[in-house]
Amino acid sequence: MSTAASDKHFVIVVNDFTDPDALSRRMSVRDSHLAGATCNKNAGFLLSGGAILDSHDSGKMIGSSLIVKAASEEAVWEKLKQDPYVTGKVWDLSTAKIFAYKPASF
Repeated sequence: MSTAASDKHFVIVVNDFTDPDALSRRMSVRDSHLAGATCNKNAGFLLSGGAILDSHDSGKMIGSSLIVKAASEEAVWEKLKQDPYVTGKVWDLSTAKIFAYKPASF
C-alpha cells in the first residue's frame, strides 16, 4: 500500500481477547504480525506501533496501539482485518477504536 500526500493519520487502540489462551495465541503469531508490520512500515502505512501493557510491574501484553497513514478509516479497517493478530484471534476488533489524528510539527 503506497501512501499519497492526501492520506490522513489515524491512531488505533485495540485490546486483546481476555480468555486464558489469549497471550499464548499472541505469542504464536507474533513473528508473522511483526513481519507484516515491517512491510506496512516500509510501505508507509504504519508509522508507529506497540503493545499496551497491563501495568508497569508485570508487563503482560493486553492490546496494541498504532499510528497509521491511510486514505480513509475504511482503508484502516480493511488493513486491520488482514493482520495476523486478527486472523489469529489475538485482537478483539469489537474493542478497536480508530481516531483521526494530527501529528504535531516540532
